[in-house]
Amino acid sequence: MSENKNGGSPAAAEAETYDYDALVARLKRNAMVSLIAIAILVAAIWRQPMTVVGALLGGGLVILNFIFLEGLATRMLGAAKPAANPLQLVLLAFRVVLMALMLYGIFALPGVHPIPVAMGLSTLVLAVVIETVSEILSAPTSSD
Repeated sequence: MSENKNGGSPAAAEAETYDYDALVARLKRNAMVSLIAIAILVAAIWRQPMTVVGALLGGGLVILNFIFLEGLATRMLGAAKPAANPLQLVLLAFRVVLMALMLYGIFALPGVHPIPVAMGLSTLVLAVVIETVSEILSAPTSSD
């Protein structure tokens, strides 16, 4: 393994220059595209409006949760304070309760089936898979 001029490994140097904001933006974009694709798939299979609504609400819930966690992590990691704010921990606990109540509300809607909702909930997983495959395919190949 070769080392860079600063004495660290090439992987460490790459990690220092990696644009995490661009990654988060690509994940959000991939999640939106995945949600649209899942909604079209659900519409083609079930052909009932409420199943599509369930998939869209499930995907929207996951995307909103991701955006909330991204903002919270940015505030926590960007803060100069050494200790975590207790209010942030309360917000994390409240988020779990709020997400559970929202998910219950989605399932309580008449005509909503659990499988399309689960498909909608998987949009972020699909976005991560898309991003991973994209990174693998676009990575420069080693000629060694």
